[in-house]
Amino acid sequence: MNQTKLGLCVAVVVCLMLAFGGPMGTLPLATAEEPQLDLNSPDVIKQVLDQQVGKRVKVKLKSGQDIEGKVARVGSHAVHLTELSGMEFFDATVKVDDVTTVIVKVRTK
Repeated sequence: MNQTKLGLCVAVVVCLMLAFGGPMGTLPLATAEEPQLDLNSPDVIKQVLDQQVGKRVKVKLKSGQDIEGKVARVGSHAVHLTELSGMEFFDATVKVDDVTTVIVKVRTK
């Protein structure tokens, strides 16, 4: 390939990258639709669980026990977890007041 064709190919690739997001097109971008947490709210645990409906979480209870599963529903007093890790045929209903920590996977390597 001669020098002119090579230069033209590079120019086309650069234009396409810029038109379709370039190297930033593959990076996740923060969106304005993600609600911010009010960490001073007494309902912060419930807010986090509400945002994770349909996703897998691990909750740590006041007793020290960990429960990992998919958040199915969140009520004013309890959360319903399905597909429990290690107990896939079982569901759990946990009082929101008994949850001390919600662990959520937010990124991969």
